[in-house]
Amino acid sequence: MRRLILFLILLTSTTAYGQQLEVGKTLNGSLTADSKATYSISAQEKYYVYGYVDQLTVDVKVRVLDPSGKEIGTYDGPDRGPEPFQFSPKTTGTYTVEVTSFEGGEGDYSVLLVASEKKETDPKKLVDQLMTPFSSKNGPGVSISVLKNGKVVLAKGYGMSNLTYGVPMTENSGMSIASVSKQFTAMAIMLLVNEGKLSLDDDVRKYIPELKDFGATVTIRNMLNHTTGYREILNFLPMAGWRSTDAMDTDEPINVIQRQTSLQNAPGSEYNYNNTTFMLLARLVERVSGESWTDYMTKRIFKPLKMNNTTVKTQQGQVIPGSSQGYASAKEGGYVYVTDFASAYGASGVNSTALDMTKWMLNYTNMTVGGQSAIEAITTTGILASGDSTGYGLGLGVRKWRGQQLYTHTGGETSHKTFFGYMPDIQSGLFMSSNHPGYGNGIWTDIAEAFFAEYLEPEKEEVAEEKEPSTKPTPAQMEAIAGRYQFIGAPLQIVYTVEEGKMYAQATNQPKFEVTATSDSTFTFVGVAASVTFHYEKDGTVKTATHHQGPDSPMEKILDDPITPEKLAEYEGTYYNAELETSYTLKIVDGKLMAHHRWYKPFAITHNSKESFAGGMWFVGSVDFDRDPSGAVSGFMAGNGRTRGVWFQRQ
Repeated sequence: MRRLILFLILLTSTTAYGQQLEVGKTLNGSLTADSKATYSISAQEKYYVYGYVDQLTVDVKVRVLDPSGKEIGTYDGPDRGPEPFQFSPKTTGTYTVEVTSFEGGEGDYSVLLVASEKKETDPKKLVDQLMTPFSSKNGPGVSISVLKNGKVVLAKGYGMSNLTYGVPMTENSGMSIASVSKQFTAMAIMLLVNEGKLSLDDDVRKYIPELKDFGATVTIRNMLNHTTGYREILNFLPMAGWRSTDAMDTDEPINVIQRQTSLQNAPGSEYNYNNTTFMLLARLVERVSGESWTDYMTKRIFKPLKMNNTTVKTQQGQVIPGSSQGYASAKEGGYVYVTDFASAYGASGVNSTALDMTKWMLNYTNMTVGGQSAIEAITTTGILASGDSTGYGLGLGVRKWRGQQLYTHTGGETSHKTFFGYMPDIQSGLFMSSNHPGYGNGIWTDIAEAFFAEYLEPEKEEVAEEKEPSTKPTPAQMEAIAGRYQFIGAPLQIVYTVEEGKMYAQATNQPKFEVTATSDSTFTFVGVAASVTFHYEKDGTVKTATHHQGPDSPMEKILDDPITPEKLAEYEGTYYNAELETSYTLKIVDGKLMAHHRWYKPFAITHNSKESFAGGMWFVGSVDFDRDPSGAVSGFMAGNGRTRGVWFQRQ
């Protein structure tokens, strides 16, 4: 994946509007590393608004804010070409489109508002409307199916499946569904469990003994619910220059674990999404069953469900008749074709159609393949050693949405993005898959609301309470809170400052803005469903905090200690990692510590505090140096969230 998923692509509330966007009128602009452009749209309730930012020479991030300043959409897909944005206004008023550069880039762009029109009320016509950005005969498209009360009520394609040969997208176009494949891998395992050939609580080394023994049992269940502590291969190999479209040997997942020095966490103690384990599970199935992955999946799952247009891709360049071609935006305009992950079968690799996926949805109800025991196992959320729920079953997300039980998963590869959702209690679901680089899965809620409204609980409105906190922080407490806070396990920081008695926050690569006290230790973010709690020590100081936005995220306060040129020079040198057999050379260039690698352009390593630095690439998100007893720099630990603790020894 080109980007890490950040906790904080969120943190401003725009109060001053920029140029007015009008349908059909293109506006041009340019961005510097720290600039921001805003545009206003006068939109009406129950309308449909669609436009795009054409990324001419700069990669942009687009945010849409409602009249109150609340963020209602973020768009950050391809690095060139159109970045579409679309939304349905909840209230009449002036909406803001905010454009900033990605990772400090500079360059030119243009903005075009394509449509601002009454939102369709007929569900099928609404889908046609929402698919406007992906319906061109000159661009990639989307394949979609909707299941309601056990019946297919919509199956349709938009745009093109193959631009070279002018093949339209249909409901029967083959789509590479990426990580949506994981639930099929879970079923493959459960079929072997049903036959008594293995147990979910077996040590995986019973079947793949080459895997390194870390002194703690890693079970098949751990592998299916992302709690192993193994390296995440698709976040790990890029440190050595591997790109997602590069060929990968089928034994590479085994090699990665063989070379891993230690587990990233104790098995069962932490949920950390992991593709390595699902790739290994596919190899395990081949060994236990004695069949190839293709034969096993076809014979045991696809044929019994009459998924006749579904198969698995196990090698780079494999020809799959009727399959759509994936595309990326070309820097000079138009599209270039791209391939999906190679040899990632198990974690990915299923190629299916919108119609075939409705048959898979119904298997969660009729249990034709696997039976009740398998379905229950797959759809039961995992429990960590702490007793916390993961919200994830076996290869499948399991949660409540608008009062309905929802089985769901998304998938994203180089060339395709997919959404899968099924609500078993009403035998209804939605599948969407696209080969368009600007497509985003976020529109699934609009479609689901249109088709299943009578079964859904009303959407809960977040109402901000305008009242004085019972206890305000004192000036001394404000000063104790102020400082730089590092997210634990993620390369993100927020700096809190006090100015004229008010508290301000500034996140990594974001503008500064005010936050509001709700007690002497808690603050809320304006226009965003997020807050922060600061934890006072017995002596009144503050060393830790918790950011609340989805899962709680712990933070620790770090001391700002501006680094001198002499100190920075101590980190220069070449650093080698034995796991990947790769090295980085760090050099000071124009006052910045730059990382040089054989396969990447040099990127900056930015000082945070003490021996901690932030990396300049998504796969090197954090760099923490260590020193030997003499005080000399001996190496650094690199990480990126899913993969961490990767040691680079100074040479």
